[in-house]
Amino acid sequence: MQQPLLILLSTLLVTTSAAYADSPWSVAGGVIAVDSPYANTDTKVMALPMINYQGEKLTLRGYTLDYTLLQQHGFSWSATLAPGQFFDSSDSDNPAIKALNERKMSLYAGTKVSYAANFGRLNASVTHDILGHSDGLKFNGDYNYSIIFSKELILTPFIGMVINSSNVSNYYYGVAAGESTRYAPYQLGSTVNYNAGLSLRYQLNKNWHLNGLVKYTQLDADIEDSPIVDSDNIATTMLSVSYQF
Repeated sequence: MQQPLLILLSTLLVTTSAAYADSPWSVAGGVIAVDSPYANTDTKVMALPMINYQGEKLTLRGYTLDYTLLQQHGFSWSATLAPGQFFDSSDSDNPAIKALNERKMSLYAGTKVSYAANFGRLNASVTHDILGHSDGLKFNGDYNYSIIFSKELILTPFIGMVINSSNVSNYYYGVAAGESTRYAPYQLGSTVNYNAGLSLRYQLNKNWHLNGLVKYTQLDADIEDSPIVDSDNIATTMLSVSYQF
């Protein structure tokens, strides 16, 4: 997989929530297509099986885990754990990219706060790479508002931003000294990526739901200028079906 997995996971969090179910468990299967910003690397299309659980405090959605520490009056504070991005350089058709070191998948742990009201929902989190691949920090913030057309159909537009520390930015988009004979060393500072999109949830019947999503991410100028990157944006589309027990 050539794309930041964290993008996929934030996508899945929007589209796999169980709004009408009595059981805390559901399973889902989906197809997702994600553009790659890396040079000469094709869009990746993947099938993603998922297991979701919504308990009183513990929530498992796709591949992320949240544990609620405090919840009252629309405000919640939780501990969170989620895998992050990675890049297999062999996915590229460019020999110079293929020769780069693999960017390994990270695991991010940290804290998250949310506030839900009539105007929508605000989320913010700060997490750290606990596997030490980048040994960096991420800040995620987003806002979404669900438009309920009927019991069956919900549309949720959203906007957000991801701030990567310089360690994260350099590990995934920089070029280390001595790493390449083609590319000169390239170092980045902290970077800010903005995103916007729309998710859809349609209730087919009591147990089955159809989920869809389109998402656009605008990359930071320093990422665009990296010699191993040839795009200024990432487009994501997804379609999945979930079954609630």
